[in-house]
Amino acid sequence: MIEDRLLARLGWVLPALTIFLSTLVHIISGDYRDFPFFISEADYPGIQRIIFTGGFALTGIVLMYLSWRLFKINNRHTRWYWMHLSLLSGIFVGANLAVMAFMDMYDHIEIHVATAVNVFQFGLAWGLFTHLAFKDGNQTSKNLRYLSITLGFIGFLGMSYAISLGLKEYPEFIDGGWDMAAMQPWINWAAPLEYLLAVSFFLTLYSFESEVLPKSKEE
Repeated sequence: MIEDRLLARLGWVLPALTIFLSTLVHIISGDYRDFPFFISEADYPGIQRIIFTGGFALTGIVLMYLSWRLFKINNRHTRWYWMHLSLLSGIFVGANLAVMAFMDMYDHIEIHVATAVNVFQFGLAWGLFTHLAFKDGNQTSKNLRYLSITLGFIGFLGMSYAISLGLKEYPEFIDGGWDMAAMQPWINWAAPLEYLLAVSFFLTLYSFESEVLPKSKEE
Protein backbone atom coordinates (compact mmCIF):
# COMPACT_ATOMS: atom_id res chain seq x y z
CA MET A 1 0.00 0.00 0.00
CA ILE A 2 1.26 3.51 -0.81
CA GLU A 3 2.89 5.36 2.08
CA ASP A 4 0.76 8.23 3.40
CA ARG A 5 3.32 11.02 2.99
CA LEU A 6 3.93 9.92 -0.62
CA LEU A 7 0.17 9.82 -1.18
CA ALA A 8 -0.18 13.40 0.06
CA ARG A 9 2.70 14.49 -2.15
CA LEU A 10 1.18 12.85 -5.21
CA GLY A 11 -2.03 14.75 -4.44
CA TRP A 12 -0.42 18.03 -5.50
CA VAL A 13 2.58 17.00 -7.62
CA LEU A 14 0.52 14.92 -10.06
CA PRO A 15 -2.03 17.64 -11.01
CA ALA A 16 0.73 20.28 -11.09
CA LEU A 17 2.74 18.20 -13.57
CA THR A 18 -0.40 17.43 -15.56
CA ILE A 19 -1.24 21.11 -16.00
CA PHE A 20 2.35 22.15 -16.69
CA LEU A 21 3.09 19.42 -19.24
CA SER A 22 -0.25 19.51 -21.08
CA THR A 23 -0.10 23.32 -21.29
CA LEU A 24 3.53 23.25 -22.46
CA VAL A 25 2.83 20.65 -25.15
CA HIS A 26 -0.27 22.57 -26.23
CA ILE A 27 1.83 25.71 -26.74
CA ILE A 28 4.80 23.99 -28.40
CA SER A 29 2.53 22.07 -30.78
CA GLY A 30 1.00 25.32 -31.99
CA ASP A 31 -2.51 24.03 -31.32
CA TYR A 32 -3.41 26.82 -28.90
CA ARG A 33 -6.21 29.11 -30.02
CA ASP A 34 -4.94 32.27 -28.34
CA PHE A 35 -2.95 33.25 -25.27
CA PRO A 36 -3.71 33.13 -22.40
CA PHE A 37 -6.08 30.17 -22.52
CA PHE A 38 -8.02 28.13 -20.00
CA ILE A 39 -6.37 25.05 -18.46
CA SER A 40 -8.91 22.77 -20.12
CA GLU A 41 -8.09 24.09 -23.58
CA ALA A 42 -4.95 21.96 -23.37
CA ASP A 43 -7.24 18.90 -23.47
CA TYR A 44 -6.81 19.00 -27.23
CA PRO A 45 -6.43 15.96 -29.53
CA GLY A 46 -2.82 14.80 -29.47
CA ILE A 47 -0.14 14.17 -26.85
CA GLN A 48 -1.52 16.97 -24.67
CA ARG A 49 -4.86 15.17 -24.38
CA ILE A 50 -3.15 11.95 -23.31
CA ILE A 51 -1.28 13.86 -20.59
CA PHE A 52 -4.37 15.82 -19.53
CA THR A 53 -6.76 12.86 -19.40
CA GLY A 54 -4.36 10.37 -17.87
CA GLY A 55 -3.00 12.82 -15.32
CA PHE A 56 -6.32 14.11 -14.06
CA ALA A 57 -8.02 10.70 -14.05
CA LEU A 58 -5.21 9.35 -11.86
CA THR A 59 -5.28 12.50 -9.72
CA GLY A 60 -9.00 12.02 -9.10
CA ILE A 61 -8.37 8.53 -7.73
CA VAL A 62 -5.46 9.75 -5.60
CA LEU A 63 -7.53 12.59 -4.12
CA MET A 64 -10.40 10.30 -3.18
CA TYR A 65 -7.99 7.97 -1.38
CA LEU A 66 -6.14 10.91 0.22
CA SER A 67 -9.38 12.33 1.61
CA TRP A 68 -10.12 8.93 3.16
CA ARG A 69 -6.64 8.64 4.70
CA LEU A 70 -6.87 12.16 6.13
CA PHE A 71 -10.17 11.21 7.71
CA LYS A 72 -9.02 7.80 8.93
CA ILE A 73 -5.83 9.06 10.56
CA ASN A 74 -7.13 12.30 12.06
CA ASN A 75 -10.79 11.74 12.88
CA ARG A 76 -10.21 11.05 16.60
CA HIS A 77 -8.20 14.19 17.38
CA THR A 78 -9.99 16.70 15.14
CA ARG A 79 -13.40 18.33 15.10
CA TRP A 80 -15.33 15.31 13.87
CA TYR A 81 -18.15 17.22 12.15
CA TRP A 82 -15.72 19.23 9.99
CA MET A 83 -13.69 16.09 9.34
CA HIS A 84 -16.76 14.27 8.00
CA LEU A 85 -17.51 17.21 5.70
CA SER A 86 -13.86 17.16 4.61
CA LEU A 87 -14.14 13.48 3.70
CA LEU A 88 -17.32 13.95 1.68
CA SER A 89 -16.07 17.02 -0.18
CA GLY A 90 -12.70 15.40 -0.93
CA ILE A 91 -14.28 12.29 -2.40
CA PHE A 92 -16.67 14.46 -4.42
CA VAL A 93 -13.79 16.53 -5.80
CA GLY A 94 -11.83 13.44 -6.79
CA ALA A 95 -14.82 11.82 -8.48
CA ASN A 96 -15.67 14.98 -10.45
CA LEU A 97 -12.05 15.44 -11.49
CA ALA A 98 -11.88 11.87 -12.78
CA VAL A 99 -15.06 12.40 -14.83
CA MET A 100 -13.85 15.80 -16.08
CA ALA A 101 -10.64 14.18 -17.32
CA PHE A 102 -12.61 12.23 -19.94
CA MET A 103 -15.21 14.92 -20.74
CA ASP A 104 -13.21 17.44 -22.77
CA MET A 105 -14.54 20.95 -23.35
CA TYR A 106 -14.56 20.54 -27.13
CA ASP A 107 -17.00 17.62 -27.37
CA HIS A 108 -18.70 17.52 -23.94
CA ILE A 109 -18.86 21.15 -22.87
CA GLU A 110 -21.91 20.86 -20.56
CA ILE A 111 -20.54 17.94 -18.53
CA HIS A 112 -17.06 19.44 -18.54
CA VAL A 113 -18.21 22.78 -17.17
CA ALA A 114 -20.44 21.14 -14.54
CA THR A 115 -17.66 18.88 -13.23
CA ALA A 116 -15.05 21.65 -13.38
CA VAL A 117 -17.26 23.99 -11.34
CA ASN A 118 -17.75 21.19 -8.80
CA VAL A 119 -13.98 20.72 -8.58
CA PHE A 120 -13.45 24.45 -8.04
CA GLN A 121 -16.20 24.97 -5.47
CA PHE A 122 -15.83 21.76 -3.50
CA GLY A 123 -12.04 21.95 -3.74
CA LEU A 124 -12.22 25.23 -1.84
CA ALA A 125 -14.71 23.66 0.57
CA TRP A 126 -12.42 20.66 1.12
CA GLY A 127 -9.51 22.90 2.05
CA LEU A 128 -11.68 25.03 4.33
CA PHE A 129 -13.37 22.09 6.07
CA THR A 130 -10.05 20.33 6.62
CA HIS A 131 -8.50 23.52 7.97
CA LEU A 132 -11.37 24.01 10.42
CA ALA A 133 -11.15 20.37 11.52
CA PHE A 134 -7.55 20.63 12.71
CA LYS A 135 -7.89 22.53 15.97
CA ASP A 136 -4.37 21.40 17.01
CA GLY A 137 -2.92 21.07 13.53
CA ASN A 138 0.61 21.89 12.44
CA GLN A 139 0.92 25.69 12.67
CA THR A 140 3.03 26.02 9.53
CA SER A 141 0.43 24.03 7.57
CA LYS A 142 -2.36 26.16 9.01
CA ASN A 143 -0.57 29.37 8.02
CA LEU A 144 -0.07 28.01 4.51
CA ARG A 145 -3.79 27.27 4.26
CA TYR A 146 -4.64 30.82 5.35
CA LEU A 147 -2.72 31.95 2.28
CA SER A 148 -3.82 29.24 -0.15
CA ILE A 149 -7.52 29.38 0.66
CA THR A 150 -7.50 33.18 0.42
CA LEU A 151 -5.80 32.96 -2.98
CA GLY A 152 -8.32 30.31 -4.00
CA PHE A 153 -11.31 32.51 -3.26
CA ILE A 154 -9.67 35.45 -5.05
CA GLY A 155 -9.00 33.27 -8.09
CA PHE A 156 -12.46 31.70 -8.17
CA LEU A 157 -14.43 34.91 -7.60
CA GLY A 158 -12.25 36.89 -9.99
CA MET A 159 -12.51 34.24 -12.71
CA SER A 160 -16.27 33.97 -12.26
CA TYR A 161 -16.68 37.74 -12.41
CA ALA A 162 -14.59 38.05 -15.57
CA ILE A 163 -16.59 35.30 -17.29
CA SER A 164 -19.87 36.87 -16.16
CA LEU A 165 -18.87 40.17 -17.78
CA GLY A 166 -18.25 38.36 -21.06
CA LEU A 167 -21.57 36.55 -20.84
CA LYS A 168 -23.29 39.86 -20.10
CA GLU A 169 -21.88 41.12 -23.40
CA TYR A 170 -22.83 37.91 -25.22
CA PRO A 171 -25.84 36.47 -23.35
CA GLU A 172 -26.48 33.97 -26.14
CA PHE A 173 -23.37 32.06 -25.02
CA ILE A 174 -25.13 31.10 -21.76
CA ASP A 175 -27.02 28.40 -23.65
CA GLY A 176 -23.76 26.97 -25.00
CA GLY A 177 -21.85 27.36 -28.23
CA TRP A 178 -19.24 29.73 -26.84
CA ASP A 179 -17.24 31.75 -29.33
CA MET A 180 -13.90 31.64 -27.54
CA ALA A 181 -12.41 34.30 -29.83
CA ALA A 182 -15.21 36.71 -28.95
CA MET A 183 -14.74 35.93 -25.24
CA GLN A 184 -10.96 36.40 -25.36
CA PRO A 185 -10.95 39.94 -23.87
CA TRP A 186 -12.46 38.44 -20.69
CA ILE A 187 -10.49 35.19 -20.93
CA ASN A 188 -7.38 37.39 -20.75
CA TRP A 189 -8.39 37.96 -17.13
CA ALA A 190 -10.23 34.73 -16.34
CA ALA A 191 -7.52 32.32 -17.52
CA PRO A 192 -4.70 33.66 -15.30
CA LEU A 193 -7.10 33.69 -12.36
CA GLU A 194 -7.93 30.04 -13.09
CA TYR A 195 -4.22 29.22 -12.90
CA LEU A 196 -4.05 31.15 -9.61
CA LEU A 197 -6.92 29.01 -8.34
CA ALA A 198 -5.05 25.87 -9.39
CA VAL A 199 -1.89 27.04 -7.57
CA SER A 200 -3.97 27.66 -4.44
CA PHE A 201 -5.18 24.04 -4.59
CA PHE A 202 -1.59 22.80 -4.92
CA LEU A 203 -0.57 24.80 -1.84
CA THR A 204 -3.53 23.51 0.14
CA LEU A 205 -2.78 19.92 -0.84
CA TYR A 206 0.89 20.48 0.02
CA SER A 207 -0.20 21.56 3.51
CA PHE A 208 -1.87 18.16 3.95
CA GLU A 209 1.53 16.42 3.91
CA SER A 210 2.13 17.04 7.62
CA GLU A 211 -1.52 16.40 8.53
CA VAL A 212 -1.66 12.97 6.93
CA LEU A 213 0.73 11.57 9.58
CA PRO A 214 -0.61 10.23 12.90
CA LYS A 215 0.20 12.45 15.87
CA SER A 216 2.51 9.82 17.34
CA LYS A 217 4.72 9.98 14.22
CA GLU A 218 4.97 13.76 14.30
CA GLU A 219 6.30 13.88 17.83
